[in-house]
Formats: sequence, structure tokens, C-alpha cells
Amino acid sequence: MEHPNYKNLLKLEFNNLLAEAQRCYGGISSHHLKKSLDVVQSAIATFGRVFALRVDLRCANDVIDEQCDIPLCFQRNDPKVITRFIAALNSRIKADLQRKGKSGKPDYPLYIWVRERDTSKYAHYHLVLFFNKDIYGYLGCYQDSDGENMGTRIQKAWCSALGLAYPDHKHLVHFAPNGSYVFNKRSMDLKPEHFNNFLIRLAYLCKTRTKIMDDGLRNFGCSQV
Repeated sequence: MEHPNYKNLLKLEFNNLLAEAQRCYGGISSHHLKKSLDVVQSAIATFGRVFALRVDLRCANDVIDEQCDIPLCFQRNDPKVITRFIAALNSRIKADLQRKGKSGKPDYPLYIWVRERDTSKYAHYHLVLFFNKDIYGYLGCYQDSDGENMGTRIQKAWCSALGLAYPDHKHLVHFAPNGSYVFNKRSMDLKPEHFNNFLIRLAYLCKTRTKIMDDGLRNFGCSQV
């Protein structure tokens, strides 16, 4: 039976996280933060050990000169681009596991994404991807275009979603400095410093500043848990 003070403790921890995130980033969507924490809990319950990765995805500059309107490239940057990215990444993971002789249902990553725009023409995306640490636990050397690792899979998946050539446009994927985290249920229970740091980084996705509110499109999405 759940201890009567357990929910109060969770509420206190959530409120403390929300307050710290607001100090760091300004306005925070408490709804998005709660949904994000649900994904974290689901990743731990599903995978046991979790490898979490912060990624930024941007669109290309598609004209040389805005006034001349000379096209540089033709990209598919419609609202479904993030859905295509997730599908393309899952497809590459499935193919990789098949090459390695792994049978059974693949452990596809869980995800959280947000859509933002600052001064750029097009929106960009911030993501956290959650992998089964026992299968995928490292980003890899993504600077090597011929490499076969999670970094290059993510780059190729984003280029595929945009309909742009790889490796010509792999620079549109940015891996945040110190953006890799490993944790498990013990981390959730004991809240060591590295896990608390991860939660603060996660809360960055829930900030309200630079979110696009006036175009009727979603600016937050996550795995269904």
C-alpha cells in the first residue's frame, strides 16, 4: 500500500524542481514538465538502465539572399518533419539490431521534443532521447561520416526527414555539450547530483520563452506512456 505521505513528497519534489527551473529559465510550463517526468519514469521502468541524450535539430538556410530568393536547397520542413525523424531513427535502429542478430521486438527510444523559434526563419527542435543503456549507451564519433553509431544514425535520420543529403547537411544536428546522462531507478530514488542536473537540463525544454504559440501547431510532443 502506498504511504499516505508519498504523494505529498512527490509533489514537494516537483515543486522544488519547478522553482529551480524557473530561476534558471524564466517561465516554465508545469504541464509539459509533468509530462516530461512521466517519460523519464517510463524509460526507467521499461529499460532499467537509461542512456539519455540531448539533441538539437535545425532546418537549413534554403535561400542565398532573401531579397533575390535564390534557392539553396529544397527541404521538407513541414510540421510532420519531427514525426518523420522519429520514424527514420527507429527504422535505422531496427536495421542495426537485425544486422547484429538481435531478435524480438526492438527497444525503440522514448523521446520528448519541443518546437521553438527565436530570430530564425524556421522553427528548430530540442529533444531528449532515452535509450536502453544495455543496448545503446554511447553517442559515438559522429564527426566520422562513415561511422556506424548513434550520433550518425541521428544525423542521417534528420537529413532523411528533411529530404536533404547526408553528410552535406549533418551540421543541422547539434549534440549539446555534456548532454549525455546515464541513470536508473536508484537515481530516481536517491537523486544524486548528476540526476538532478539532468532534470534541470530536461526542464529547459519546458520553458515558455521562444515557444511558438500563434500558429495553431503543436510545440511539445513525447512518447505515449
